[in-house]
Amino acid sequence: MCTIVADFCERIGSFTVNILNSGESALEWLSTSSVDVIVSDYDMPGGMNGIMLLRELHSRGNTTPFILFTANDTCNMREEAYRNGAFSVINKTSSGKNPIHCLVRTIYWAELYTGN
Repeated sequence: MCTIVADFCERIGSFTVNILNSGESALEWLSTSSVDVIVSDYDMPGGMNGIMLLRELHSRGNTTPFILFTANDTCNMREEAYRNGAFSVINKTSSGKNPIHCLVRTIYWAELYTGN
């Protein structure tokens, strides 16, 4: 799913996408790089989930808009994500809506929100 979303985003010409395979690798990469928006799954390889990544980023002073794009969409997880500062939570398996379209639209909103 990650590769499909990245390909779609880059084809529309508005985004450059970096795919990292874990929360730990994202923290390492973000320690020397900046981005306009962070999109993360909840479930990732390694010992860190998306909310743990969000918490760690905030503890380091990183306030980049954070979008959780996940199939693990429970009320508790969603509440915890927003409580920890997520910009948005998008269910990538939602019926009736195109989740990639919702994600791209939310990335645009996040960029407008931050003035990027």
